[in-house]
Amino acid sequence: MPVLALSNLGARAGALLRRWKADDAGLAALEFAFIAPMMGVMFIGAVELSQAIIVDRRVTQIASTTADLVARAETQIAQSDITDIMKSGSFIMAPYSQNPLQIVMRELQSSPSSATTVKQSWSCTYNGTGSTLTCACSNTTAAAPSNLLTTNDSVIVSQVTYAYKPLVSDYFMKKNYTSSNGAYTLSETIYQKPRGQWPNFQQANGTSCPAPTFP
Repeated sequence: MPVLALSNLGARAGALLRRWKADDAGLAALEFAFIAPMMGVMFIGAVELSQAIIVDRRVTQIASTTADLVARAETQIAQSDITDIMKSGSFIMAPYSQNPLQIVMRELQSSPSSATTVKQSWSCTYNGTGSTLTCACSNTTAAAPSNLLTTNDSVIVSQVTYAYKPLVSDYFMKKNYTSSNGAYTLSETIYQKPRGQWPNFQQANGTSCPAPTFP
């Protein structure tokens, strides 16, 4: 092959290589193809996490509100009042479903001679599914945070749990939440001291729960 032909071939090849290096057509599409999956993952994660935070804050608000309303009772509180308070608290969860919601309200009393000897006087459990309430008198030993009660004292306890299910997946959820059947249990416990004398619980039949007995 003549030397000139080889030279022309090399020049054409060099020119083609330079044009290929300078050609940026489709570069934006290629970059987007790399970035799009990461953007999708970040978007889904932001939506999942923000919704979980909103629901968790509402769980805390329900616990605080219901405990405060019961603690405002003077000398006694009727089961019908507890029902109204529980239902009112559950409305805070809207527009999210109330079905996974559970509220447990209890009253704890300490012994006249010992602040660490604590018993439960009564308890009520509200389930979001069906909006049902069950209450019972009790005279059982209970535990309370240290230094919360003095002798012959009482406290209202509101425990709220919510079985939260993520919209897409649970990959972005905090791992300190407990998961069961694809749902994460969001929970909050609030303690409220009664404003005056501790409220004696009046059952649906009109009878009051007896005060706890201490040895």
